[in-house]
Amino acid sequence: AALDAGTLLASRYEVQAFLGEGTFGKVAKCADTVTNTKVAIKITKDDPFFTEQALEEVEHKLFLYQN
Repeated sequence: AALDAGTLLASRYEVQAFLGEGTFGKVAKCADTVTNTKVAIKITKDDPFFTEQALEEVEHKLFLYQN
């Protein structure tokens, strides 16, 4: 997925800046056009291994956030 400024992701998140790239994929600073908040969006590599690892990372972060 293109992470150029102005790109709309999932018909909701407008890319404002490319933040970086890591093992699992790319990260962009985005504006949520529905809630008008700033968010970071991670685009995982198109590989089942990376997708599974990214899901585990999200679950872990949600657990930490909620506890």
